[in-house]
Amino acid sequence: MKNKYLTSYMLAIASLVFLACTSTAQDGTVVGAATSRFDPVEGNVRRPDFTLNDVQGQSRTMDEWDGKVLLVDFWASWCVPCRHEMPLFNELRAKYGDQGFEVIGVAADELEKVEKFLAEVQVDFPIVYGEMFDVMDLSAEYGNAFGGLPFSTFVDRDGNMRYVQKPGEMSYEEAEEVLLRLLN
Repeated sequence: MKNKYLTSYMLAIASLVFLACTSTAQDGTVVGAATSRFDPVEGNVRRPDFTLNDVQGQSRTMDEWDGKVLLVDFWASWCVPCRHEMPLFNELRAKYGDQGFEVIGVAADELEKVEKFLAEVQVDFPIVYGEMFDVMDLSAEYGNAFGGLPFSTFVDRDGNMRYVQKPGEMSYEEAEEVLLRLLN
């Protein structure tokens, strides 16, 4: 009899832990639990708008990608983990791009440094850039509480930020786990 009560108690505790690890958006949808590399964003937090130039000199705005699930990746040419993540993002985009997924790279760097980086590292997704302090301020608006790089945010099809990266380099599996939650 004692084991029955212990099992019921353990199930109740497990249920409470699960509920504590999930958040509910204002519209009642469950955003999801934290993962090893990402924390959920509570409620409907609209992604900040910005306009930055791409490497071809064209002005790009966030609303170009409305209706898509986005991984907004903040990086810099001197950031070694950023260099490691780029091929992972290429793979994710190749696999899920036809399902409405896009990666937007936001470089905190000068154009010459971005071009040199892109000559060394293949990137198959849009890259925009800006002055380091401006881009880092923008990354803070996107949820970068630790103030470092690399930093990424997942944005849903409605333009709401859903997950922010914890400090450290992410793996393909960690990014894919969150992406699949948002594509479904």
